[in-house]
Amino acid sequence: MKNLFPKSTIYGVDFSGSKEACKKIWVCESISTDKGLLVKDCWNLKEKYGNLSRDRSFEILTKVIASSPRAAFGLDFPFGLPKSIIDEDNWIDFIKNFSKNYGDPYQFRQRCHDRALKLTGKKELRRYTDIENGSPFPPCNLRLFKQTYYGINNVLRPLVMSKSAKILPMEDQEISSPWVLEICPASTLKDLDLYFTGYKGKESTSSELRETILSKLKKSEFVTGIDSKVWKTSVENAEGDALDSVIAAIATYRGLYPDLNLDDIYKLEGYIYV
Repeated sequence: MKNLFPKSTIYGVDFSGSKEACKKIWVCESISTDKGLLVKDCWNLKEKYGNLSRDRSFEILTKVIASSPRAAFGLDFPFGLPKSIIDEDNWIDFIKNFSKNYGDPYQFRQRCHDRALKLTGKKELRRYTDIENGSPFPPCNLRLFKQTYYGINNVLRPLVMSKSAKILPMEDQEISSPWVLEICPASTLKDLDLYFTGYKGKESTSSELRETILSKLKKSEFVTGIDSKVWKTSVENAEGDALDSVIAAIATYRGLYPDLNLDDIYKLEGYIYV
């Protein structure tokens, strides 16, 4: 596989909106080569930067992205909402108005539910990309709403307002800026026919599934190697966050190759790169 794009470093980020975000946000660092992706390191923010508050964790992640112009980052949270429940007609305005429209994660979830219920009779709506790529949950789902809120408000919004990264596909691929893509590990595994329920957990069967997924990923055309330490960490991390960051890096690498001619809806709602 030839290296067709100018981003030499690929990061996969397993994001979290939990109070212990520094323990739950995992980052996989990989190198793009002409033979595929070389997965070389994996860590959580606490290991790298010490014990951090939730807000400080988001600040550190944002700074890492902004200071890496030759890199592409894949983050696993929704970058937008369904068109029917937002007022703005473009994504940049949606981002600029986000903190004004939604004061905290709970207000965010409630307002999204109220509007969706009024318009459609359903509390939770999926975006086009959620439907097409089989993401497990819509953006405002109980299991995802904090991740969505903090990802948009505390990571994407600062990057957009400071113009320190380009968020795809809503913004153009400016070579001198880092690129940020939305990914979803479950969607990538489904696309690769590697989706196994139960790979997250402390049971031996879950550990075996994590190793099986790694083995199959390593044999794919997109991966040229996985560092032994990354392999060990990904198998031993029972929550599956380390493995998800590896999958995120691979999804980012895969997502940068196709010459996608995406409809305008994805430039408003966001697009999952698988």
